[in-house]
Amino acid sequence: MFANTDRSALLRKLLAGFALAGSLLALGACSERMLAGAGLSAGPADWAAHGSGQAWVNPPELILVMERRGRTHAEQKLALPNRTSLAGDNFIYLQTVSTPNPLGMRFEAALENIGGLPSPFTEADLGAMRAREDSAGSLAWAEWTSGAGTTCVLAMRRLTVENRALPERVTALDMVMRNCVPGSADDALAPADARHVAFPAPTGAWQGAQQRILSPLAAPM
Repeated sequence: MFANTDRSALLRKLLAGFALAGSLLALGACSERMLAGAGLSAGPADWAAHGSGQAWVNPPELILVMERRGRTHAEQKLALPNRTSLAGDNFIYLQTVSTPNPLGMRFEAALENIGGLPSPFTEADLGAMRAREDSAGSLAWAEWTSGAGTTCVLAMRRLTVENRALPERVTALDMVMRNCVPGSADDALAPADARHVAFPAPTGAWQGAQQRILSPLAAPM
């Protein structure tokens, strides 16, 4: 685990401009709203179901892929299994970013995009976020434990062209994940690990989009 200074530096890198305002409590909502599409910015078309091969990341045990596209960005919601007795859905939310040289993720905006702070997390949990670095960049998360073997994480990361190939005109891919498992925090974080997010599912690239290759030795996806 990183020292406190290293952890703080990673959080600043990932969440540039992050401000934990009192308005977080007003965002409180269950993750069921997320799967219903509540709380998302106006403008995009309706959500449409796709096969698991169309996912922009490649987590294990993916159940359902929902996608919609707007004028300025596209979004995906990936349903993950929940094998705990806790209410709420496990999910990965993804949104494209097309701003040149974008700043880091805005935490409050990320929560709005998923319909608010998902259960069982509270504002107090967010005050003790952790961070680590892997080959896909920085990963930040909050943890919740039941005390009886169940662990939940609320994780987020920003994937850029430095971390993986992205479609033309897309400068970053923002990801938020809620995952509760009968196990450890490492088990809960597994779907957000670099091995699963550094590449899309086998056919998960945007159709017709040019791919940016990570290095001259990397093969097209």
